[in-house]
Amino acid sequence: MSSSSQTNPNDTEISIINEQDEFSQVVCDGRNLLENKAEFQTDEWVWTRDLDDGGIFIFSYLLFDYKQKVLSLPRLKESVYTLNLLRHKMLPARDKTGLPLLGEFQVIFTLYERLKLEEMSWDACEEYLKEQIAVHRETN
Repeated sequence: MSSSSQTNPNDTEISIINEQDEFSQVVCDGRNLLENKAEFQTDEWVWTRDLDDGGIFIFSYLLFDYKQKVLSLPRLKESVYTLNLLRHKMLPARDKTGLPLLGEFQVIFTLYERLKLEEMSWDACEEYLKEQIAVHRETN
């Protein structure tokens, strides 16, 4: 067996640490932005102070669409809360899906991008999430 075909158990640990570092960095940057940029110090942004780390991660992703005027402020708020709710309520536990942390968010962001193009029922959203989980399992 060649060394290139062997997997090092430490590679998985390093990958998990790198993934957690990337997640933490996005959350830290998002919180810094919300706490220190004057734009976000008004009453209309007070809702962001209650977001958990996952919510901040989602907010950071959706902020691009807000800046591009794809989302209004009320739609940004609604979308952040909805996607965070979907992540908590519709995605099975990570140990059941086999998805890494960032893979879990990628499934949610893929759903979001699809929802921008079409209206979907809750059942259709749930089915789409199941399909995306299967795709991520096959490719990772």
